Amino acid sequence: MSSKDNREQKLLLFLSKNQDYVKSENLTEILNVSQKTVYRLIKKINDEHEEGSLILSEKGRGYKLDYEKFISYQKINKKYKENHFSPSERRERIMEELLLYSPKPINIYRLFNKYYVGDSVIFNDEQVMGEELKKYDLTLERKNKTLVILGEEFNIRKAIKDIIEIFNIIDIDDLKKNKELNFNKYDVLFILDQLRNIEEYLDITIPYPYNVNIFSHLYILLSRSRKTPASNFTDEIAKDEIQNMKNDSILYQVAKVIVSNIEKYLNSDLPDMEIYFLYQYLVSSRMQGSFVQTTSLSSEVIQVTKVYIEEMSIKLGIDIEKQSIFIDLANHIKPMLNRLEHKIRIRNNLLSEIKTTYEEIFVDVTNVSKVVSEQFNLPTINDDENGFITLYFAKIIETSQHQRPIKTLIMCTTGIGTSDLLKVKVSKKFPELEIVDVIATRNMQMIKEKHSDVELILSTVHMEDKMPNHYLLVSALFTLEDQKRLQKKIEEIYLER
Repeated sequence: MSSKDNREQKLLLFLSKNQDYVKSENLTEILNVSQKTVYRLIKKINDEHEEGSLILSEKGRGYKLDYEKFISYQKINKKYKENHFSPSERRERIMEELLLYSPKPINIYRLFNKYYVGDSVIFNDEQVMGEELKKYDLTLERKNKTLVILGEEFNIRKAIKDIIEIFNIIDIDDLKKNKELNFNKYDVLFILDQLRNIEEYLDITIPYPYNVNIFSHLYILLSRSRKTPASNFTDEIAKDEIQNMKNDSILYQVAKVIVSNIEKYLNSDLPDMEIYFLYQYLVSSRMQGSFVQTTSLSSEVIQVTKVYIEEMSIKLGIDIEKQSIFIDLANHIKPMLNRLEHKIRIRNNLLSEIKTTYEEIFVDVTNVSKVVSEQFNLPTINDDENGFITLYFAKIIETSQHQRPIKTLIMCTTGIGTSDLLKVKVSKKFPELEIVDVIATRNMQMIKEKHSDVELILSTVHMEDKMPNHYLLVSALFTLEDQKRLQKKIEEIYLER
């Protein structure tokens, strides 16, 4: 990301945290730039926003964010861009093509022709891409006038998921209707059907972002299988790992069924390693439902969870009762340890906001994670994971026991931890609200069937359909601006009563 992009992001995040106008002098201090640069940044942001000014201005008062437009902007701004490639975007797109066709060499002229760059730029791109691919134990080789990426299949797919930006920004609810994502619609429908099959077989729900991770894995599987013969996949799985997978009979059978469905869809056989790859993603995903309740926790999971609770109790200066958080946190730690073992990364799209909103808790969690890694001989626990764990302890701090007379429903597409956090934050700040349920936007029919008596609906996703009740779009982290707008909505409800 360029320094200009960083400034824009920092400016928007700062304004999103302030519900009133902010003078340009204050913004120059925050961004460490001149007033002219602040004016240019604001003009650029407003000019690029198709729905009108994102940042409002008032003479003598300064600047203020149009909050509802900002929530929509955050989603739109993450979409995959097709034009005006920066050098880094050019290299990412070239690596995307090389990875998808690996180990097939591709002509250098064909790769770079549409970018109109010379030999010196191509040579420099090769060096930069080669260094990037080393992180995945992959090699970029030049053969005559071609380039090729070589390495194990598991590492190739990991690189595809990390490097191709679109796999880090997709929203499951958008996949069917969003044409900008440029996915194969038949593949999308097929994979979504497989996700539903997994949930039905196990009687569970796979929440965000784990459902996105499995979707990405299966989409990459389809793309690779069409472009590269299975005979080119040379990965060998250790016998003890295969046996451990087979001992986990339920998830193993589910993985087998899904891979069999994929073979029928592709009309071609797949190597047995595909079952193992999918099993890795299943065992590394957070699940919610009866299957989870009947699954035992290992001694390592229990011990790691205890360390987090004990250490965070000390750092936060509060006595965290183990039972109030232990089960939820342990059910997060269990797949997290599997992700660390299998080198599977889950992107946390709320990481920047978590760091800003819960800076001290995040720092404390990060420090405890270092202790956990050393004590249990684990790989480094990255910031994405630390962000997820932060939400569990933020939830403890936000928890309140007040009664809430206004029946309220929360709709989210985010994961269990984020949804629960939003619920307790709303409950604490507005004890007059009774949160009756938190549902996924895909289950909107439940409003009429199960929650016809709710008076207020809070949603983290803009709903195009007219809502039958009082409706308010809010951020997943429920900022000060959200609170101000919700207070007005509550007053409206009281007046109507």
